[in-house]
Amino acid sequence: MISPETLRFYSLFAKQDSSMLTKIAMLSQELEYETDHQIFLEGEVAKTLYLILEGSVVLTMNMGEVGEQNIEELEPLSKGEVIGWSSMVKPHIYKMGAYTNQKSRLIAFDGEKLHELFDNNPEYGYYFFQRLSEVIGARLISKCVQLMSLVV
Repeated sequence: MISPETLRFYSLFAKQDSSMLTKIAMLSQELEYETDHQIFLEGEVAKTLYLILEGSVVLTMNMGEVGEQNIEELEPLSKGEVIGWSSMVKPHIYKMGAYTNQKSRLIAFDGEKLHELFDNNPEYGYYFFQRLSEVIGARLISKCVQLMSLVV
């Protein structure tokens, strides 16, 4: 379990009070991965939401035709960033892959349990999903910029 104080660092939990942060922290676990560890693959069922504690994670996307592999990478993400948001949003399929490009420590949450906690506490869920939508929007813009650079 991660300390509730550690979670305060992440914008996803900015509007949570101490009691809710403790409940959220109880759903967490800390994971450590070596360099080049595949955290998840694009197209897999999304079960886990991750926060980066230390290190660096690269998101990947297959830009090839159907049945063809052409993996493109986004810029590395580091401390404070969120990955695996698809675990919180239907249809719960990872839209990109993710791997560590250096030794990394992550906080992991079972997406289903976290979603259930917010379903039972909608006032806290509102703020969480508001912040999560900001993450999703920023990733969309980043991917659009990258796609534009490939076309030009």
